[in-house]
Amino acid sequence: MVRIVTDSGAHLPTELFQEYGITVVPLVVNMGGRTYYEGEDLDLETFYQYLRTSPALPTTSQPPVGRFYEVYRQFSEAGDPIVSIHLSSALSGTYATAVAAREMLPEAEIHVVDTRLISVPQGILVLEAARMARAGATVREILGRLEFMKAHTVFYFILDTLEYLAKGGRVSNIQALVGNLLQLKPILKLHEGRIEAHERVRTTQRARARLQELIREYAQGRRDLRIGVMHTRLPEVAEEIARALREELRPTEIFIAEAGPAVATHAGPGGLGLACYGEPASGIS
Repeated sequence: MVRIVTDSGAHLPTELFQEYGITVVPLVVNMGGRTYYEGEDLDLETFYQYLRTSPALPTTSQPPVGRFYEVYRQFSEAGDPIVSIHLSSALSGTYATAVAAREMLPEAEIHVVDTRLISVPQGILVLEAARMARAGATVREILGRLEFMKAHTVFYFILDTLEYLAKGGRVSNIQALVGNLLQLKPILKLHEGRIEAHERVRTTQRARARLQELIREYAQGRRDLRIGVMHTRLPEVAEEIARALREELRPTEIFIAEAGPAVATHAGPGGLGLACYGEPASGIS
């Protein structure tokens, strides 16, 4: 059977990772002079306590190459092909590290995928790959499906402040300052693997409503909708939005996932994102 590997930048409910036997290689979070592996020795409560009380922002990095190597070695020694699915190479060195680990095992069948995504849309692709693998799909079928899906997946999100993105180098300090001074709420999106501003609105309430509108607009004429709701410390808001989209769009699947510390370092608390994939009807690009 094809083995599915990803990194902890992919957000899904924990039970889905477990149910489908998805191997998650943890991203690294550095804080307080210590190195932590997301999901192994760093929980969200500890992380947010540090974020609230420390003047120094945590830093993040890709997993060590040895973590990928060990996972790949174990599966390849069992004779299993591997599809390893990772967050955007434009945002992290994780993809490059996975490729380096693959090159250390030249006899193994290891396929490393740059999703050009992160968080719940990455999770949507990982889950599809795992379901296909369980159903007996070939590596070629899984890779072809992933290429198609990542070209038809959208992700829009809002943050309570751009301060954390700016400190992490994901947006400029000028952008963050202008947004805060004008009290604008930028709606951000992933475009070609990078974070870009999509539009700006005046209030958080309007921004949350606009996120849902963008997903409705995308969903028009599409079928088999898969929706992911990402949040950072907004469980009630995420539940309410998921309920509304479930009732209105009747998606095949909708799930909620709280971002882990590696993504939350750059998003900060109060973030909300919506991802959607839908099978395009004829004429939809």
